[in-house]
Amino acid sequence: MNGSQPATDLTTVLDGDHRELDRLCTELELGQGSPENRRDLADHLIAELVRHAVAEEPYLDGEGDLAEADRLMRRLEGTGPQETRFERLLSGLIHAVRRHVRDEGPAAVRRLRGGWSPERRAELGKRVLEVRDAAPSLPHPHLADRMPQADQLWPGPGFVDRARAALNGAAEDTGSPG
Repeated sequence: MNGSQPATDLTTVLDGDHRELDRLCTELELGQGSPENRRDLADHLIAELVRHAVAEEPYLDGEGDLAEADRLMRRLEGTGPQETRFERLLSGLIHAVRRHVRDEGPAAVRRLRGGWSPERRAELGKRVLEVRDAAPSLPHPHLADRMPQADQLWPGPGFVDRARAALNGAAEDTGSPG
């Protein structure tokens, strides 16, 4: 990454996402914590991945690692941490995220760097950050009574779709990044 790029440059934003996704995968791969804690961390990975996918998908081809991750996230939604398939699905999700972070994501970032001016990338990065700031995020369980949208984004069945809808709604409010 070029150190002179502004923090709002879309490529800087996406590179930062890739580093955070990689860090969350590493934390999950360590396999520490109770099943419930692993479920919470998996939900956090899913929330971050949805945020990233909404930001990056306009610049990727329709299929690939993010599409595979999306299928796995949806299967994970309804799976409890005590179920035997939870760790298998989580492992598949981590593998898809790792492939994206290693291959598909950096290729999209390279295309953006080569195809758009620094000014345009800064404008798009700023829009992506505005959408993220405007969209509700995954609430902490202890804050549920103080966050009116907590029930909309609470993890569980439909979480991926609710998170995408919230981010897409925020994009419409601030102007789409595309």
